[in-house]
Amino acid sequence: MRVPGVTSAGIELGAKGAALLVFVGMFCVARRAHAAPPGQPFRLEYWAHGNCPDAIEFARQIRARAPRLRPAIADEPALGFYAELDARTDVATGVLVTRSLDGREVKREVRGPSCDDVVTALALIIALAADPTQPSDAAAGAAKRARAPRSPDEAQDPEQFEPLTAPVADSDPNGRWSFGVGGGLEFDSTIAPSPGYGLNVGFEAEGPGGSPWRGLLGLSAIRSAAADTGTSGGMASFTWLAFRATACPVRWPQETPLFLRACGFLDAGELSGSVVFDAARRDATHMWFGLGAFARIEALVGVVSFQLEGGGVAPLEHDEFRASDTAPVAFRAPSAGILGRIALSYRFQ
Repeated sequence: MRVPGVTSAGIELGAKGAALLVFVGMFCVARRAHAAPPGQPFRLEYWAHGNCPDAIEFARQIRARAPRLRPAIADEPALGFYAELDARTDVATGVLVTRSLDGREVKREVRGPSCDDVVTALALIIALAADPTQPSDAAAGAAKRARAPRSPDEAQDPEQFEPLTAPVADSDPNGRWSFGVGGGLEFDSTIAPSPGYGLNVGFEAEGPGGSPWRGLLGLSAIRSAAADTGTSGGMASFTWLAFRATACPVRWPQETPLFLRACGFLDAGELSGSVVFDAARRDATHMWFGLGAFARIEALVGVVSFQLEGGGVAPLEHDEFRASDTAPVAFRAPSAGILGRIALSYRFQ
């Protein structure tokens, strides 16, 4: 049956066009399959100072432990590893920054008797980061020393390898204390008839990660003041200077960038006040001691820590401030009060 308007040449051209479309589709699928081979893509930056293996050897050791890893193609999403090694001292050190697909970064530091040991330890860490489900006996093999390539050809071919491992006794970066310096703004309701506001600067030391508590110890200096306040005993103004020793035994959760702390502290310093009543005026300074506790919400962004605190304090000294012996009491420290603080600090190891 002949269809009006459709010639045999038209039918032949349509068949060729369909075949061409099928061929183009198959080519695109094959090209995509070729452009994105199986495996987990990764990018590696490697810097070494001193007598250390080169980047080819480092890549070979990574592939020895994580065969599923492959170099990233073009701009495809990939794991990122930045390694920097230094063997110019008696102890070789290596720093590894791991960047996950969602952009989060984890920094690890390794120390060892030689740069070869550090390189193979970092290769093991990368392998575990790429595939946490690997058998645990891979870590047990970490006591073996890395074998150098037998020939330049072997070094160029990452597929020719034997399982390599290295001592990792110091490879856990969480086994070290970290430190911080910073400052912030705070208020305290116990140092004057109206809340006092001031500045603080301090130093903190946090326990190693992986411990049951990951506690924190801190020492800070605080200076606060309260403006002239009218009381039944006259106009009063106060200046407070104290040192605060802080202990925070609990961090929860331990390994997330946003966490809570429960803390206790001891204050020691002095409270100076000036009271004016009628024609009388008296300036006085008294020792100050206080005990307290607070809760802290902390957010760690890289090496910067943002902190928000709120709690209570109980002064241990309750000296009176008045303009004269016969004047009414202008201020006496209460039995308890509240405090708050907002601060940031720089963290380092």
